[in-house]
Amino acid sequence: MAKIFIMQVQSLPQLFFQKVHERKNDVAFEYRIRRNEPYRTVSWNRLSNIVSEIAYGLIELGLEKGGTVVILSDTRYEWAACDFAVLSCGGVVVPIYPSLPDEGVNYILNNSEAIIAIVENKGQLQKIRGQWDKLPYVKYAIVIDDFGDLPTDDRRILSLQQLRYKGKRNIKRDPVFLRHYIDSVSINDLATIIYTSGTTGNPKGVMLTHKNILSVLNVLPELLPVSEAYKFLSFLPLSHVFERVVGLHFPISVGATITYCSNIDQIATSMKDSGAMVMMVVPRILEKIYAKLEGELSKANGFKKKMLDWAFLVSGKFVDAKNSKEYFSFDFILNYIQYLVANLLVMSQIRRKLAPMMYCFVSGGAPLSIDIARYFHMLGYVVLQGYGLTETTAPATTNTIKDNKLGTVGKPLPGTEIKIAEDGEILVKGFNVFSGYYKNEEKNKEAFQEKWFCTGDIGQIDSDGFLQITDRKKDIIVNSAGKNVAPQNIENAVRMSPYISNVIVIGDKRKYLSALVTLEQAKILEYAKANALSSLDINDLVGDPAIINLISEEVKYRTAPFADYEQIRRFTLLPNDFTIDSGEITPTLKVKRKFVEEKYKDVIEKMYPVETKIAR
Repeated sequence: MAKIFIMQVQSLPQLFFQKVHERKNDVAFEYRIRRNEPYRTVSWNRLSNIVSEIAYGLIELGLEKGGTVVILSDTRYEWAACDFAVLSCGGVVVPIYPSLPDEGVNYILNNSEAIIAIVENKGQLQKIRGQWDKLPYVKYAIVIDDFGDLPTDDRRILSLQQLRYKGKRNIKRDPVFLRHYIDSVSINDLATIIYTSGTTGNPKGVMLTHKNILSVLNVLPELLPVSEAYKFLSFLPLSHVFERVVGLHFPISVGATITYCSNIDQIATSMKDSGAMVMMVVPRILEKIYAKLEGELSKANGFKKKMLDWAFLVSGKFVDAKNSKEYFSFDFILNYIQYLVANLLVMSQIRRKLAPMMYCFVSGGAPLSIDIARYFHMLGYVVLQGYGLTETTAPATTNTIKDNKLGTVGKPLPGTEIKIAEDGEILVKGFNVFSGYYKNEEKNKEAFQEKWFCTGDIGQIDSDGFLQITDRKKDIIVNSAGKNVAPQNIENAVRMSPYISNVIVIGDKRKYLSALVTLEQAKILEYAKANALSSLDINDLVGDPAIINLISEEVKYRTAPFADYEQIRRFTLLPNDFTIDSGEITPTLKVKRKFVEEKYKDVIEKMYPVETKIAR
């Protein structure tokens, strides 16, 4: 039975200013511009002033209730301030990934009829200026970074600082004017339109109301109990629903502090010195941390290596026993004592160098390998994997602190219902399910089946009520013999290799599976040096027989547990990793399967001689 939805506030801006009143001079945000500089802080009161100034400025520019405002920026505290400012005006926030090219930005600006675009810098501003004549709705562009070199001959372009000056003047004239806007926002009003990043065709605008987001915030504290004493580390794109809801609005709702890391190169430093306790991640980040950490630990020898091996052995036994709920036996108690010793002598030292205050990683956006989750639990961290889509306001299911089963994405949130269709597709119903796609009735009809949202994901519910994701419905490979293959499971296993950065499995309507493989260049170069290979150029190494043999052995080892028809028979090494800029992965680091298959079509065809292909 669904839990009755109860919320004490009617909108996100009401919730924000309520927390401002409670927290006052405590720290709301921390950030730094350069890696080694001290963190700069923004108190709740100061943040309230910034939000109010921006909101008053936006109202002067003509923003009315229901008006749409685009935010085109990397993750930073100003992004969050602009978000709350637009919501306080009763406006609708339309986030855009900063990596989106001009034509994609153009489509979203026009489809959402955005009247104001808030952009991060001159580079993002050019995406507006370069095609302003094609953007009939956009009246103003606000630039967050102001280095004194913005165009002065175009009144449509303002810096965020200039906008705040306008707001300050208006606040002096009428300090309570904004309150009327905030009070006019109701729980069923539209809060945001988030355009999903599709691999083909135009993106779809997912409409989320204040109620959608508040319904998630209402239940998260019982699933992940945190308090105002907690600190969150934020670095994933705020343009993605996961980071925005769980990494921004959730900590705001409990009055916690958020530390912003705007540069991916600063993640390791921020994890170590920020004092952060909770962090939203996508699986690729945990995989990267694992690969780097294992590379460092593999250099140990002698007594240190023996201690590491012993610590991981007893910690693994403890994690497995705990995951299977094998408590209170003599063996479990003995193992628990050994685990405590291993944690004290070994694991605590690893955590001190990696992320000494980190308590919990919340993983979303893509399936997480059970081996990666188990590894971090062995280190002493909690990893909570959840499942959801933009259409479900981020989480639809999640593991919790009290009820966490590795290899699953948890149970439905209170107020959310899950069922599995006859073809295995996951269907969702609840307060968190979106109200529809913006101006797209055709897709709205396709998205629902008797009021159940059709996720497009394949899964199953185990005997304990935990959901397991098998694959994307559209990604399932059906080989020439009619066997169904879930490529993500195989790819997750192969990516466990320290020498492999990314992999995509191919094989639909084919006799066997093949793969495109990218390399962890640092580890490959290290191997090349140690084995005195003739070249240290990655372009040469992808064709070197020694490297090909190394990867072949790694692939065989990692895929050994899979069925014969799930084995990778051929692969091609690519010299360059998949990147956002080159278009192979999304901003949340998920591979765009169809894009990659099309881009490397000729390479793929070479792995299938003519006699092995079948008619399509």
